[in-house]
Amino acid sequence: MPPAFSPTGDGKNDYITIDGYIDWAIIPAGTIKKYNKDMPIRLRHGDQNFGHEHIKIRHSTWLKKSKRSVCEMLWAKLSLHSGKFYSTRKKSKVLLHIRLAPTVLVTLESQHDKNKNIHFFSVTTMYQDHADDDNVEIGTYSSDFINKRIKFKRPMR
Repeated sequence: MPPAFSPTGDGKNDYITIDGYIDWAIIPAGTIKKYNKDMPIRLRHGDQNFGHEHIKIRHSTWLKKSKRSVCEMLWAKLSLHSGKFYSTRKKSKVLLHIRLAPTVLVTLESQHDKNKNIHFFSVTTMYQDHADDDNVEIGTYSSDFINKRIKFKRPMR
């Protein structure tokens, strides 16, 4: 049975949950240089500029070819594959490059939930591409980082 993806609301700052959890994966402290706290990965509902809606609108052709929704593709990449983190020009953003076909870049932005006083990475976009040679590697991603509370661990290939 595939995981259930559900929005917490339809506002751009609401989240898309997976089996009821907003944290899709948790990057352990120290995995990425300069991040000394665990950093959950979350997907916001977003709008045309970021998050689920941005990916759905801007990268629909690629998703249709892959026969996956935004959530299915993100979960497949996070739960089945490893990858590398790279720095970007914007200090609050990090690229996650996952090589297994299709090669995907996921842009993560460091954000702070003031109500719960927790820092996390928000998925701003995801698309088929590769990291540039001039990107500086700052860490390694492992599918072991997925949220352990999610019952369904592996997506359909």
